[in-house]
Amino acid sequence: MSNGTAPRVISYALERLFVDQDRDWVNETIAPVLAWVPGRTKKRRQQPFRFATEHIQNKVKTSVVIDLSWDEAELEQLVPGVRDHARRLREGRSAQREHVTELAAYGLTFVAISTLLPGRRVVWMQMGVAPDILFDMTPAALRGVETAGRATGGQGALKTVRNGTPVTKGKAAKPGKAVTLAARTDVAEVHLSLWCASPRISIMEQLRP
Repeated sequence: MSNGTAPRVISYALERLFVDQDRDWVNETIAPVLAWVPGRTKKRRQQPFRFATEHIQNKVKTSVVIDLSWDEAELEQLVPGVRDHARRLREGRSAQREHVTELAAYGLTFVAISTLLPGRRVVWMQMGVAPDILFDMTPAALRGVETAGRATGGQGALKTVRNGTPVTKGKAAKPGKAVTLAARTDVAEVHLSLWCASPRISIMEQLRP
């Protein structure tokens, strides 16, 4: 918790993404979220799925809890076949099985944008270039979000993604996403959205301006 105050709790239904964001970006992320977020134990499969979130905006840190839930019947209407797709991802019976974490992180970042940056809408996704999610494509003044997910590791894993790794015996230092993105002169605004499934935590940090 920040400043001794209780975290703000935000309840969000996954099907709401189809209102808050463009269907073209949302569709392929729903099944991975259904497969990745609940985990494998009965206790962890109970809704809502609570993510303890560290939100840093304008250099102010606040603690937020995102309570994610969904109605599978409604999602099935929105994305026919999504339940079977999610089942195959959980069982590893899909060509996307190696990309579940990546795709789920995209879906959860859409949730973060919709809840923590309300009113922002994704307009494009870049391939192999950060930031990967854009809500403004103005040349030399991009605005968007870079995302990443980790299945396990908690704060340590997410902070390694954010901060990088130091020089160790036999290995060079690896810069983190925060330093790399903050140094970009062609980006007017960028946020970093990081997600871990076990334990369920996330970081949403504004890096520029």
